[in-house]
Amino acid sequence: MLGALIPYWTDRLKVNGVRDPLLLTAGQLNREVARERLRATRRAMPFCVITIDVKSVQRRRRQTRLLIRLLHRNLRMTDQKAFLGGSRFAILLVDTPEMGGRTVIDRLTGLAAVKGLKVTMKLQVHDPNGFNDSPDDDDSNNGGNRVDPGHKNDGRRRGDDVEVRWLPVNGEVQVSSEDALVPQPKYRMAVKRTLDIVGSSVGLVVLSPVLVAAIVAIRRGDGQPAMFKQTREGKGGKPFTIYKLRTMVVDAEKSQAALREQSHRDGPAFKISHDPRVTPIGHLLRKTCVDELPQLLNVLRGEMSLVGPRPLPWHESRACDAWHRRRLDVRPGMTCYWQVNKSSVTTFDDWMRLDLRYLDQFNVFEDLKLIAKTVTVPMLGRGSE
Repeated sequence: MLGALIPYWTDRLKVNGVRDPLLLTAGQLNREVARERLRATRRAMPFCVITIDVKSVQRRRRQTRLLIRLLHRNLRMTDQKAFLGGSRFAILLVDTPEMGGRTVIDRLTGLAAVKGLKVTMKLQVHDPNGFNDSPDDDDSNNGGNRVDPGHKNDGRRRGDDVEVRWLPVNGEVQVSSEDALVPQPKYRMAVKRTLDIVGSSVGLVVLSPVLVAAIVAIRRGDGQPAMFKQTREGKGGKPFTIYKLRTMVVDAEKSQAALREQSHRDGPAFKISHDPRVTPIGHLLRKTCVDELPQLLNVLRGEMSLVGPRPLPWHESRACDAWHRRRLDVRPGMTCYWQVNKSSVTTFDDWMRLDLRYLDQFNVFEDLKLIAKTVTVPMLGRGSE
C-alpha cells in the first residue's frame, strides 16, 4: 500500500524541482474536468480552464516557484491548479462564466508582469447554455459556422467548448486548437494522425478495384450518380462533407420525414429496418460495408479518423443533448466501439456512452484492436445491422 502511494506523491510534489502537494497532475485534472462537465450540464453552469505556459528559458525553476505562489495566493480554494508537464500549468475555474475567466486572466497577467514573469495564457469556456442556431446548408458545405469571434452571436451551441479569442489588458494570450479542454499529449495525436494517413492511403490503393466495381454497379442499376455527399458535424462542431457510395434512391432524404415514425432508434438519430428507399445493390454494399470506403478520402483530408465516434448528420447532431457533444472533442471516425457492438447497444444514450468511453480510454493500441475487429464485420455480413 505504502509502495503504491510513493509514486503518486512523487508525481504531485515535483514540478521543475519545486515540491508542491497542492498541484494536481494532468491525469487528475482530466478527471476533475470530466466530473465538472457532468455537474455543469446538470446545473446549467459554465466553467473555464486556463492554460499557462512559462516562456522564460533562463531561471525557469525560480519563475516556476513564483508562478505557483502567485496562483495559490490569488485563486479561490475551489479552483483546481495543475502541472501539465514541461513548463505548462492549468487552472480549472468552477462555476465561472466567460467574463469571470477574462477577469482572472487580467488579474494574473497583471500580477505576473509585476513579478517579472513571462507567461502566455489561453482561456477556454464550457458553456451548457450556448446558442442552438445552425448554419444554412450552403454555408455548411463550405465550412460555414466559422463566425467572427467579435460578433455577438458567435456560433456557440449548447454544450460547446469555446476558445475565447481575446487579449487581456496586460500580458499576452495565444489561442490554438486543442482536442479537449485539457490538452492531450501531442505525440499521441501525431501517432494517430500518422496511422490515419498511412491506413487511408494503403486502403484507397488496395481497395480501389472494389470501389470501381461498386461504382459501375450503381451506375448500371439506375443510371444515377454513384457518390452520395452529406453534411456532417465534425471535430469542434465544424461541418464537413462526408462521402459514401449511394445505397438509396436519389433524393431519399426528402422522404425521411414521412418515415420518421417508423424509426426503431430512439433519440435524434434515424434508422429503420428494411428501409424501402434502399436499392437492391445498396443492400449488398451495406452488408459488406463497401459503401463506407469513400470515407477514406475524408480520413486522408484530415476531416475524419480511422477510429473515432461516428459523425451524425448535421441536424441530428444539433439535436443531441449537451453531454453527448463531448464526442466532438476528437475527429469523427469510420469505426468505433458502437460499430463492433451494434447488437448489444439498444438505446441512443448507450451509443453515446460508448463514444465517450473511447474518448476517456484513447490509445493507439486500442485503435488497432478496433480496426482489427471492424474488418470481421463485412466478412460476417453484419454491416447493415
